[in-house]
Amino acid sequence: MTMSDDILLNVADPGASARFYAGLLGRRPVDAGPDHAVFLLAPGRTLSLWRGRGGAQVDVRMAAPAVVDQLHIDWWDRGARIVLPPSDMDCGHGFVARDPDGNCLRVYAA
Repeated sequence: MTMSDDILLNVADPGASARFYAGLLGRRPVDAGPDHAVFLLAPGRTLSLWRGRGGAQVDVRMAAPAVVDQLHIDWWDRGARIVLPPSDMDCGHGFVARDPDGNCLRVYAA
């Protein structure tokens, strides 16, 4: 059995969520339809948005605290709802944002 690094999030409106994530990621989905949108994050790694109920947490590990701080600024400027600004957490230096469906996005550098 192989483990996947793909991220799957349930969202109420895949089109609206695709626009939100396109703004955060600075790219368009590679596949989209009325019930889904898929973004390529890295070779072999995707973010899939499927119609459903939200409420997941996604942890995004970055290389360094300075990268976390810059990403916080970028996401803030792009309209992300920041619920915890950059600070020292148990996992390292990071921040927490929420997408329009309430999915929690924790970005950190250990």
